Amino acid sequence: MGDWMKKEPDIELTERELELLGKISFDWQNQNELIASIMPMVALAEMLLKRKAIPDIRLLYFTDPERNPSGRGRSREQIFESNGTVGDEIIAHPSFLPYLKYFVYGPNLPADTIRTFKEATACSGHLTGSDVLDLIPTAKTVVRSWPLEPHIAAEEFYKLALECGAMPSSADALRKSIRAMRLRHSR
Repeated sequence: MGDWMKKEPDIELTERELELLGKISFDWQNQNELIASIMPMVALAEMLLKRKAIPDIRLLYFTDPERNPSGRGRSREQIFESNGTVGDEIIAHPSFLPYLKYFVYGPNLPADTIRTFKEATACSGHLTGSDVLDLIPTAKTVVRSWPLEPHIAAEEFYKLALECGAMPSSADALRKSIRAMRLRHSR
């Protein structure tokens, strides 16, 4: 899945943080690009964490086991730790790059899709289980119209549902529904 969202950060960044962000190749094409991204990634993550610029809901996606449905009771952070990467080593690990991208940009979804989900929270301030069920057809239409890989898009919709206040179990129902999609690919 390519980037199909806006390229502007959706959290406030300082000039120095924007400068570091510009040095990070989130969609690196070769080892050199990846290696060149590590130091700015570490510096940016440290700055954002220090000034608490990352929304709590995004940090919970990384640190809360309940928000990692495929983690077998472990958070994404705990999976790093169980693989021997602990403390500050986590934000220096190449596999942390997608998490930093999410922390800065939010779910990798079209702006109008994000708006649709947020509008569904207008009455109650969060997505209820029935709201999530009502939004499944919208999410599937987006996946088909781009066309996207369902397993990747499912995770982005999961993040969006969490950010809109859905309970992890409701967000996971959306994720599972999208993951189960089968798309016909034209040749």
